[in-house]
Amino acid sequence: MNQLDDSPPLLSIVVPCYNVGAAMLPLLQRVSAQMAADCELVLIDDGSSDGTANTVRTFQTDYHGPGHIALTVTPNAGAAKARELGLSLARGRFVYFCDSDDIMRPTFVEVFRRTLAQYPALDLLFFSSEIAVVEADGMRRLGRKVEYDRQQVFDHGSALLEYNLRQHMHTAAVWTFVARRDLLQAAGASFTRRGAHEDHLFTLSTMLHARCVVALPDLLYTQTLRAGSLTNSAKNAQYITERISAFNEADALLRTSAPALRALYDAESFDAIAAMMAENRRLLPAVLAGPVGLRYFAVRAPRVLARVSRRALRAARRRLAPGASPSKP
Repeated sequence: MNQLDDSPPLLSIVVPCYNVGAAMLPLLQRVSAQMAADCELVLIDDGSSDGTANTVRTFQTDYHGPGHIALTVTPNAGAAKARELGLSLARGRFVYFCDSDDIMRPTFVEVFRRTLAQYPALDLLFFSSEIAVVEADGMRRLGRKVEYDRQQVFDHGSALLEYNLRQHMHTAAVWTFVARRDLLQAAGASFTRRGAHEDHLFTLSTMLHARCVVALPDLLYTQTLRAGSLTNSAKNAQYITERISAFNEADALLRTSAPALRALYDAESFDAIAAMMAENRRLLPAVLAGPVGLRYFAVRAPRVLARVSRRALRAARRRLAPGASPSKP
């Protein structure tokens, strides 16, 4: 039954999509194959110009299974607004955000139901995930994005945050967890209106309000990187500056909500930002030309110098190692 009824669904899966075209079909098929009458799929077409909406409409017409599939088409306004609209339209007791060209594993909904039955007070469900690159001859897996080695239960979201930070696997990606809708409302979780890194405050505020969090070792999601995607494309100075702004906003929240975790969060974020800068060295002058980038790196100058020194030392050791090719004059 592809119809709405009076009772709210158990699970809403919200998918913002933009110029995905026929690449949406695998996700639509995988998600709908798991749906029952208490599930809904909420799709927000963010002003696509390539027929993405038509792909979804055709699938809707041909779908006669349980649950409900809804499509809303809006003018292009970015991922933050698309996700906010999807959340406002979602009716489920639990909400999950999925990216339109990623892979939600066939057992996703089943594992969620099983965990909720075991922990009826569940606020957040986290799980293992991986990253893969889509190439002409198939998909090449790069490794795990998040990996839990066993099932764990945390009595507060800050405990999970600390665990993830210490394991060097914290990520703001909203597809890494399923959230109770009441929790999102209580946390006042919202997406920051900017071109990238719009989910940092949403994820952090949600975690810090949770009281029952379960993390599973089950591999339930694959993030796919494609040529031209925001994650996999060449970065510009604005992208890096927005990442620094996201850190500043998150740090301000931690200052009042979980001050004991600020140092850990700062260290993890610095590693991510420094790695981004190392991969995009040509952008350093432009990043430092703005007040956000200049202040961030000026405050952390000793760490920057230490990182540069370590890299130089490793390079020198490689050059001096036995069997290394002699350097040219």
